[in-house]
Amino acid sequence: MSAIERIEQRRLALQLSCDRLRSAQQRNRMGQYATPGELAGELLRYARALLPGGAVRFLDPAIGTGSFYAALLREWPHARISSATGFEIDPHYGEPCRALWSQTPLQLRLEDFTAAEAPGAEAARYDLLICNPPYVRHHHLPRAAKLRLQLRSLLATGLRLSGRSGLYAHFITLAHGWMSANALAGWLIPGEFMDVNYGHALKQYLLRSVTLLRIHRFDPSEVQFGDALVSSAIVWFRNRPPGSGHKVEFSYGGTLSEPKTRAMIAVSRLQSAAKWSAFSASLPPARPAGAATLGDYFRVQRGVATGANGFFIMSGQQALERGIPRQCLRAILPGPRYLPMDEVPADAAGNPQIARPLWILDCRLSEREIRERHPALWRYLEAGRPQVAGGYLCSRRAPWYAQELRAPTFFLCTYIARGRRDGRLQRFIFNRSQAIAANSYLMLYPREPLERFIRRDAERARLVWQLLSRVGPEVIRGCGRVYGGGLYKLEPKELANVPMPQLDQLLRS
Repeated sequence: MSAIERIEQRRLALQLSCDRLRSAQQRNRMGQYATPGELAGELLRYARALLPGGAVRFLDPAIGTGSFYAALLREWPHARISSATGFEIDPHYGEPCRALWSQTPLQLRLEDFTAAEAPGAEAARYDLLICNPPYVRHHHLPRAAKLRLQLRSLLATGLRLSGRSGLYAHFITLAHGWMSANALAGWLIPGEFMDVNYGHALKQYLLRSVTLLRIHRFDPSEVQFGDALVSSAIVWFRNRPPGSGHKVEFSYGGTLSEPKTRAMIAVSRLQSAAKWSAFSASLPPARPAGAATLGDYFRVQRGVATGANGFFIMSGQQALERGIPRQCLRAILPGPRYLPMDEVPADAAGNPQIARPLWILDCRLSEREIRERHPALWRYLEAGRPQVAGGYLCSRRAPWYAQELRAPTFFLCTYIARGRRDGRLQRFIFNRSQAIAANSYLMLYPREPLERFIRRDAERARLVWQLLSRVGPEVIRGCGRVYGGGLYKLEPKELANVPMPQLDQLLRS
């Protein structure tokens, strides 16, 4: 066993020890998800193929315990490593890292990379940058920190990143001034930036400020970080302007060296595409030009967000025990996990005929009226007031116990889904009852002329539902977004963008 291999074994043990001393919540807030050694080695082997000769200056702006640095020493001839620098903001990992690599040329800076000043001289900049930046979601960044990062990113690249951008996006833009001309950069980041609105500025940076070489997107069912449900991607680019007619390699699944699919996509197509994940070779662009979409036929809304499902949603027996009057209850469907059928039948009164019927407390009476007319309901509300009324959603409603207005509809779609054995993703539900749905569903309300076509005719509505159910998983993937472990999510606007030319044919028949 070589000296580097022995140090790597010590590093892996050190990483595990440091992780165990931090709670999952602490690491989530800091975005600390270490790169597996095998994956780090694959990135450095790929980088070596792209930089076949000459000495390089290496930089890792979020080094952790040094997974990429260890891979650099394993995969590259030491004579080619002119210098190596790493940044680490957290002494919990940084101090052990410094001790571990103290006998090597690594220059470790225990400071915040996003606050450091880039070197002014070209000779002091770096030829190879490899990084797995902290995956800190925007809601974990204080407002002052967001403003500081936005300003520094603007000064570094001329681009203003969205306030919803994660910390990793700022790492990429702020690293621009640290790279020498024609430097190679490889970033292991969440693939979400390819499909969300707040990733627009980062995509413009990749298309205009540098030459984007390749994006490899891992299969979401093959999670790269066991403790982080993110769909990972590797982004490669050179620090030089793109040439005319440049094409970018998109690969998907498998490994970086042996992906399942590959495709070369012209930059001109990327400029006009809202979602880049659709350019994996197995996923054609989701919407052909001019094609009708679900949004042309439906108004899409999230289901009811109660703010406290455990308090407001209950079984009939619980409602009876709590003394809640029938006029203050509405039928509501259980979550998708507890709704095995895709068609919900109804009794003569319009109530869903399912194994676990549920009811939602939805009362428009004033507190005085409830106190006078329904004392049992008043006692229930008073008992829940301390824990529920001050919540984010309830505190913004008047009265706090009234629910959002939602009408029943024939058509529902699951908001979040995991890939199933039959290949399906989101489920379309045919709701023949008068039950509404919580926000684990999207509710589709027909527009004119689809409403005229249906006119509350269940059999015509069934024809529409059957067409919806035929939407293929590849279309859902192209319109929605995906997270690690094969978790697919569709926001209302994304569902509205699903191509649906078949509906026009149905209306013309």
